[in-house]
Amino acid sequence: MRKGEVLDGRFRLDEWLGKGGFGEVWRATDDWLEREVAVKLLLPEHAADAEAVGRFVREARLAGGLSNPHIVTVHDYGRIADGTGEIHYLVMELVRGRPLSAILKGGRPDHGRALAWMAQVCEALDAAHRSGVVHRDIKPENVMIAEGADRAKVLDFGIARLLTQSTGLTSTGSVVGTVPYLAPECWSGGTVDGRTDLYAFGVMLYEVCTGRRPFHADSPYGYMVKHLEATPPGIRSHDPALADLVAQLLAKRPADRPADAAEVLERLRRIRPGMLGPDDPSPEQLRRRADQAWQRGAEGGAAEAVGILRELVPDFARICGPTDPRTLRTCHDLALWLARGGDRGAAVALLDALTTEPGASPEARADLRRDLAHWQREVDRLGPGGFGGEGEDAGEELSLGVLLGGGAQGG
Repeated sequence: MRKGEVLDGRFRLDEWLGKGGFGEVWRATDDWLEREVAVKLLLPEHAADAEAVGRFVREARLAGGLSNPHIVTVHDYGRIADGTGEIHYLVMELVRGRPLSAILKGGRPDHGRALAWMAQVCEALDAAHRSGVVHRDIKPENVMIAEGADRAKVLDFGIARLLTQSTGLTSTGSVVGTVPYLAPECWSGGTVDGRTDLYAFGVMLYEVCTGRRPFHADSPYGYMVKHLEATPPGIRSHDPALADLVAQLLAKRPADRPADAAEVLERLRRIRPGMLGPDDPSPEQLRRRADQAWQRGAEGGAAEAVGILRELVPDFARICGPTDPRTLRTCHDLALWLARGGDRGAAVALLDALTTEPGASPEARADLRRDLAHWQREVDRLGPGGFGGEGEDAGEELSLGVLLGGGAQGG
């Protein structure tokens, strides 16, 4: 087919968009409805291949039965005879944008935006699975990111199966799908269901978060071994819940993965965006440093404890989040060492501000109020004092807004 040709007396081919293993895609105009569409043509060399034709028809039937804003809509399927055989075609919604794979080639995307895309892909998978369809080829090439709307859409249900027909192998024993994203059960001939898509989704989530896939190999056999046996390095995120989710999605046994896409979607929506850099300390390392500061204070070095904790709070705010309990706990520690070192007024101001922070648990809030009441009595009895001769200026610099705001700006 060439530019300008009209397919089946209706679809005028306007611009060649790309080519895959089995088909090529054109931007076209539906002359009957006067709208732009995408037309996917089965390549001529596959027109006589029953398996390829079956895949093409299956995509039309399965994708055509799905309705979701994050799944590319299939409008029509047809076949026409030409001089050499038959031309099979799909008419689909035209999505102006780029595949996620192209975006990833330009570098790791903004993390908040990437998580929003992944949530939308998860919505698409949830809709497909609820309709009894497993995609079986989830990968960045099959996710389009629409221009302007910044919306992710899943396409290419060419190797999808109804869940009641699922199998990991073809009749010749070959695996079906794209090897870097294939779940262990695909290689071993196990049952393929929605959790197989979730594994591939986990590979893709790992990729958008880190800029690389969890596994690399030089051959399909190498990928098989890694998918079946290897554990990938954990991702470093501001939110430990993201690392936990990715690890569960990449579990070797389907039973150890999240139950369904709806669960994954709910967990994704609660995750706070932000990835740690290679030199950033982990929350655990920060907590150990905070414990060391407390020990220095207990050994008589209140000023040293204040100095360490004062530097740590912005790091906690940046890496764990300003309202994370670990950040607020470190602020509480700082207030106590301020008070014990003599700067009671700054301590009371910090404790008072902490009692209204939304991230504090009921138990932590009770501790804060108890300590606030104690040190307020000490201020009433002895005066606000001053730490290290800095007086009011030190208290102003150590206000909660300055401490947490500096951390939030650095994230």
